[in-house]
Amino acid sequence: MTESPLPRRTRVLVIGGGPVGLVVSALLSLRGVPHLVVERRRECQRAPAAHVIRRRPLEILEEIGVADEVRRIAPPLRLDFVTWCTTLGGAEVGRLDLRPVDPETGRRPPEPWTNCPQNLLEPVLLRAASRRPEARIARGAECVGIRQDGRAVHARVRTEDGREHEVEAAWAIAADGAGSPTRRALGIPMEGPGPFGRLSMVHFEADLAPWIRERSGPIFWALNPESPGTLIVHDPERSHVFMMTRPETDGESAIRDRLAAALGVPLTPRILGVDAWSPHVQVAARYRQGRVFLVGDAAHRFPPTGGLGLNTGIQEARDLAARLACAHAERGGESLLEGYEAACRPVALANAAASFENMKRLGDVSRVVGAWPDLASLERRLASLSDAERRRLETAIEAQRDHFLSDGAPPPPSPC
Repeated sequence: MTESPLPRRTRVLVIGGGPVGLVVSALLSLRGVPHLVVERRRECQRAPAAHVIRRRPLEILEEIGVADEVRRIAPPLRLDFVTWCTTLGGAEVGRLDLRPVDPETGRRPPEPWTNCPQNLLEPVLLRAASRRPEARIARGAECVGIRQDGRAVHARVRTEDGREHEVEAAWAIAADGAGSPTRRALGIPMEGPGPFGRLSMVHFEADLAPWIRERSGPIFWALNPESPGTLIVHDPERSHVFMMTRPETDGESAIRDRLAAALGVPLTPRILGVDAWSPHVQVAARYRQGRVFLVGDAAHRFPPTGGLGLNTGIQEARDLAARLACAHAERGGESLLEGYEAACRPVALANAAASFENMKRLGDVSRVVGAWPDLASLERRLASLSDAERRRLETAIEAQRDHFLSDGAPPPPSPC
């Protein structure tokens, strides 16, 4: 990264420097394609956000030389169980063992994924992308307008000093997130249902290790009727996220009360940030408009159930970078670039459907237990479950296995 003026011309313009945009950058560099990345944020992501890196995307991170560092910085959390409970400190409803012993070998399988939250991953990717001479990374630079003709893309990029620069590129990649201003400017609609309600993501700091240690895992579903939600453990002693329906009164006091009710443990968490968001199950109607391509969240919005959003985006990044590199080297024509949508959009559609099915199936566990007005009523209900109801509960929890262990639809074969 430098503070020198933006180039007037580049081969590829990458709009957005989040994880997927940075993976695109690193892959383009490996293939010798000069490019410019513009990212409106000066700083990297602060909230944990996406944290699941599955096996195939990790192979792509191997390709760009960062997989070992990602494994090294991943917080110390064994991915053994997913747990359902009344509150973190309350009665356990059930748990799903993610690492059952192989009956033939007596061994546990490898970790089902690498648990590395985005606020740790993004700086690693930024360093890897920035050290390559083919890349120019401009942070604090926002694409505020885009047009194209038959031979080039013309983007207006505004820097932090308020100046606007015109950048010409042979191709552009929109990696600017779920709200993608670039996608909107191109007039590409999203297809699929959503939003599904309004949720709050509460990032907080607390030492929850005493309540996690004996059932180590990334997710605890709190069924407390007074504050239902999902606890995502990023680092047992430090960093966590609680996902909940947005409180009717979403002031700091209401959020603290909801979080305390879900945890049910004798400590006071330090809230680091609160963001509101809405889940969607949507895929862009087109992955390309002329010389501009969509990738990652700009091309699709999934519920977090299954952790497939970032992983799908990383796989798209590899496919698109390979196609653009071949076109840059004049080893492929228009049909190669046109094949990007045909290769990647069906994968996104399949993963969107899988994420939606995961989200719906989660309700099966709560339906066995039933709806109750308060925590005391729920606890009495759990204590009175019949043997048949306990078997139904175990079956409903076991049915969630694909949700956590599936790597999603396979990526397309390498195009060149």
